[in-house]
Amino acid sequence: MGNPLRAMFLALCCATSLFSQVPTSSGSISQEMVPLSSPLYREMDALYLLTGAGSPSNSRPWSKTEANLILERIDRASLSPAALRLYDTIAGEIAPGLRFSLKDGFGFGARLDLNLEAYYHSNPAFNQEADWVRGFVDRKPVAKVSLDFSLKNFLYLYCDMQYERNRFSIADNLYYATTLYPQGIGAIIAPTDTLALLAADSSIFRKTFLMNVFSDPRDFDYQWPKRAIASIGGANWNFAFSRDKVSWGNGHSGNFIVDDHSDYQEFARLVAFSDRFKYDWLNIFLDANPTVGELPDTKFKILMAHRLEFRVLKRITFAVSEDVMYENNVFDIRYLNPAFIYHNLNNRSIFNAIAHAELDVAIARGVNIYAQFVMDQARAPTESSAQADAKGYLGGIEYAAAASKGIFTTSLEMAFTDPLLYRRELVDFLTFRKYYTNGNPTGPGYILDLDYLGYEYGGDAIVLQWDGAYHVPGRGEVVLRLFGMLHGVMNFFVSHNVDGNNAGFADYAGATPSGDTVAETFIATVSGSYALAPILPWMEFGLWAELDWVNRRNYTKSTSSYLAWTSDVQLSAGCSLSL
Repeated sequence: MGNPLRAMFLALCCATSLFSQVPTSSGSISQEMVPLSSPLYREMDALYLLTGAGSPSNSRPWSKTEANLILERIDRASLSPAALRLYDTIAGEIAPGLRFSLKDGFGFGARLDLNLEAYYHSNPAFNQEADWVRGFVDRKPVAKVSLDFSLKNFLYLYCDMQYERNRFSIADNLYYATTLYPQGIGAIIAPTDTLALLAADSSIFRKTFLMNVFSDPRDFDYQWPKRAIASIGGANWNFAFSRDKVSWGNGHSGNFIVDDHSDYQEFARLVAFSDRFKYDWLNIFLDANPTVGELPDTKFKILMAHRLEFRVLKRITFAVSEDVMYENNVFDIRYLNPAFIYHNLNNRSIFNAIAHAELDVAIARGVNIYAQFVMDQARAPTESSAQADAKGYLGGIEYAAAASKGIFTTSLEMAFTDPLLYRRELVDFLTFRKYYTNGNPTGPGYILDLDYLGYEYGGDAIVLQWDGAYHVPGRGEVVLRLFGMLHGVMNFFVSHNVDGNNAGFADYAGATPSGDTVAETFIATVSGSYALAPILPWMEFGLWAELDWVNRRNYTKSTSSYLAWTSDVQLSAGCSLSL
């Protein structure tokens, strides 16, 4: 760890130790981080929705200390039988801790997860990962070993090792980005980045039938561990230096600032929380060198973000965040001040600011309305139209009710994003992840996966989504989902500049969905999972399946006609064993 990072880490330890003097009501403290894949989050959301308690907290992941505080807001004695079963299931998921513990306060755990999965689709023309509803991030490794350690409820360490099929293959159709796009791609791949390698289509995802089991070592995913966490904290605070999934927001189709659709993020994060207030300081470290070879980095890129969350009333939660993308070739620790107003870092050559707000209102027991707003660019009254506005809006309503031994939940959500959301000429919010492929045409090296840090569908999109689920705590669930999207022509490869110059202002003209051709997508999904009763206390065995029907067509505005209609039936299924 370099001197600036060491200084930051020590300062955080000293400053945040003050929070440890404020005890929780139960004294249950654990710095173990609950992964976003845990059912605890949707179960806690359902419990709060059932009881009309508002929002538990949309800033995630939680430490078990925070999860325990969130659960304690609910009066167990007042719950209905179905809500009580849900409460006890959540309490059981929070409580266990690590498998082995010693009298001196040291604990450790080990876990082995084995997964067998198969994937089938009917149309091989759907030949990219983006064509699949259940893509790389959702597919599980053949085997994963997890190790974690704790010390006196103050320190928690976690790391996993896994054997998984790679996102890319040596058989993919690869190309150099600047060969097809000489102006580069957004602000993340410049015209001088001539060694940035992308995949045009995927030999993995085009196959009619595929399993997660593989024998060729060249197909191995070298990008692991997927989770690696060092976490310290007290009764009302936590600091973690992590590789893990992180998410801010109340969206069902996605979130605007940080979303969990990526396989992981790498970040340093400080969270301080009480019953009515939560402060989240997040710094995400991003890839900045797009070259195919193993060359040293010449610059760095960080999302610096801080978020304030207020439980104004029991039924109303309001959150606001101020965030900035920082890209430079010199690290300056003064910019990391978590109390600074990031929008005053107005050096456009190295900073790009974005802000967002969230609102949750429980209007009745079992009914919640929510909204999310993001502002990337807005013109002041005295400013010219040299740069276009860039905003995003999301809103929805969700409902929950007890039904027999389970909980029925449903939501309806709509989202709208301007074409230039996340786009600027010098520093933007486009990201990429480098995946090592042993044996690509230029020898061992990296292939890039382009992405948005926030909303998965980027700008220029109108999304409508309905979902419904029946969940039996500790046993399984059935989920239905209908998804529709209109998307304009703006994507990673379309310039934000009217002259096609990515070094020029973001002045692309057009309203969502922009351009003459609008891509229309409709997806219907039914999925289910079932956990079998364990033979031994420490053994878990589960089955799952998902069926997706994907329909696409293009609408041409100038001729008022539809063309290029295509569809795909996708079936994924698997079983898992955990020891």
